[in-house]
Amino acid sequence: MADLDSPLTLPSGLVLPHRIAKAPMTENLADADNQPTPAHERLYARWARGAAGGLLITGNLMVDRRYLERSRNIVADRHLDVVRLRRVRDAAADSPLIAQLGHPGRQTNRFVARRPVAPSADAGAVRMMGLFGRPRTLSVSEIEAIVAGFGTAARHCADAGFDGVQVHAAHGYLLAQFLSPHVNRRTDRWGGDVRGRATALLDSVRAVRAATSSSFTVAVKLNASDFRHGGFTEDDAEQVVGMLVEEGVDLIEISGGTYESPALFGEVDGLTDADPSSGPATHKEAYFASFARRARTRAAGVPLMLTGGIRTREAMVSLLADGGVDVIGLGRPLAIDPDLTAKLLAGDPGRELPRYTLPTVAGLAGESEWYETQIARMGAGAEPDPGLHPVVAAARFVGGEAVRGLGGQRRRARLVARP
Repeated sequence: MADLDSPLTLPSGLVLPHRIAKAPMTENLADADNQPTPAHERLYARWARGAAGGLLITGNLMVDRRYLERSRNIVADRHLDVVRLRRVRDAAADSPLIAQLGHPGRQTNRFVARRPVAPSADAGAVRMMGLFGRPRTLSVSEIEAIVAGFGTAARHCADAGFDGVQVHAAHGYLLAQFLSPHVNRRTDRWGGDVRGRATALLDSVRAVRAATSSSFTVAVKLNASDFRHGGFTEDDAEQVVGMLVEEGVDLIEISGGTYESPALFGEVDGLTDADPSSGPATHKEAYFASFARRARTRAAGVPLMLTGGIRTREAMVSLLADGGVDVIGLGRPLAIDPDLTAKLLAGDPGRELPRYTLPTVAGLAGESEWYETQIARMGAGAEPDPGLHPVVAAARFVGGEAVRGLGGQRRRARLVARP
């Protein structure tokens, strides 16, 4: 039985000194050319100080600068300054560092690109405050270029000294869109049954493998479910886990939801404790634990990392004890308390996070930006500010993306056109 402080060796040979990992969170700290900055260095130095040597996974590094999840993501294409990325790796000190690689697809906001892309256009625009345009359908050659982009990005990360990458196929981003029958209505090799819809993900994993060495860790972030009618289901996800095992991945992180069905924030029916004897309904811990236990039978020797709603040491110990989970992922708690990992390992019981009472969509934008602002404070060399009001955070989300996204469109286009 594993304890929180038990070491874990991944199939790649990477050794994790304990079972708590910093899960990916968007940083939005790149410069106007989407290059790494000293803010990233300060941020990862701060997280490393509280991680007790534990695994750190970065937020979204984009594989195509035309389509960004946020206006100031790092873009790991041919224009990436690998020397600057290496400084981020060095700032993380003795903590293993893995870069999350992704493409937002139809979840590219209209400030970054007026016309996003998707496996199919039939599902229409992401419904969220009018922030997303109607996507167009990707051509086969475009899909192939995106797959190749994952390999290019992984090679740059390896050159920068990173210990691995995580291919992002969750939370409604492009590879998750390919997996979802709600979004992916293609009839060619990239669509159809589960294996066809998994082709883009599997080819991206292969591209990463081909561009790096056998000792380079290749992880995947996968939804347990999209939590929407007609979307990616737990039955689908279980099959994809088996396919990823066949591809020889080194770590699978389980999460769930999309922008339109945000289970990652605990905002989906079925993720609450509705027992009336406990008073008002509260958000239970470990949103996706039941699927992780189910996936364990298909994951064979591949370690599973579980992220989403895990807040107390008691829950973490229990999840490890029943054998369904190998690594505990913490995201938002580490944006508030970057020393929490070390505290938990020393016996701290953990605690609940604040909840917001804004209307659902505005509240989600504000909640996401609230934590992102804490990350920005650490990037500036300050400590988190739990007193920040969510209304202010929501306004910063819309205003900041409008200014930076619209202002950077021509700049990004010039770089894309440059040989």
